[in-house]
Amino acid sequence: MHPIRFEAAMTGGVHLFHYLPGNDRAVTRHWPGLWQEWPEEGTPYTEWAVNNNSMEEVAVYVGLVWRLTAGLDRYAIPTYYRDDAERFLEQKPIPVSWEYEVDAKAPTATTRNKGFVPARTAKPHQAEPTAAEPDNADRAGLFRLSTPRDLVSALHAVIFDASSETTVFAVARGAERLQRLVSALSGPTPPTLAEVLEEEGVLVDLTIGSDFDYYDSVMVASRADLRHRVDDLAVNYARRISAYELRLDELASVPDFLRAMPDLAGVVLDVP
Repeated sequence: MHPIRFEAAMTGGVHLFHYLPGNDRAVTRHWPGLWQEWPEEGTPYTEWAVNNNSMEEVAVYVGLVWRLTAGLDRYAIPTYYRDDAERFLEQKPIPVSWEYEVDAKAPTATTRNKGFVPARTAKPHQAEPTAAEPDNADRAGLFRLSTPRDLVSALHAVIFDASSETTVFAVARGAERLQRLVSALSGPTPPTLAEVLEEEGVLVDLTIGSDFDYYDSVMVASRADLRHRVDDLAVNYARRISAYELRLDELASVPDFLRAMPDLAGVVLDVP
């Protein structure tokens, strides 16, 4: 087992924590059923975005992101595939002009973080916009995440690519704070992390590398020093992974696997 370790840094008054596993997966023993035939519904992929490429570590990432943002309202930008995210999440997004970018091919925290860049989307320009229907073709979509299942749905929209990125913005509850987040992501110039986060906010960027030479990462940013929370969760997940790997031989079917996932992830999909 490779323990989860976050590297700490600071920039512009913002604390950064990076988990960069490289070629070392957090989960090192995998359920053999990931390479076998599954039912049409209720599969490792439909429930947790886990398959035989992006494996059980994805469930660990889902739990990490959710628990790192506890107590706050969560909004996400599933990068590039905005319309697919709208379909999977079954909600209309808030259009924004800026999104966070991580280079999945870069090996270090310094070279991976690109900061806020102009938003891109796969949606083509189909017609001239009207005053009643403005042109949002080149804007990202900000989606509300109410439960961990929403985060999994966001991953479903993007995870099939060579690398995928989902950025979660966790802010204080309330319409006013959401409006300030949207304003920061919609201005004429790229925002800074400090402007987006304000005092209480947490940004968690989850990047998953699916193809060769693309690498996973979890990046956490906050004005507050979350070192203790990050370290405590890393220890907690080391224990969860160890316990999961010890019970692998007991998992005889897809339902058995799905029953084991909440203990590994540390979250239940439909619980806020």
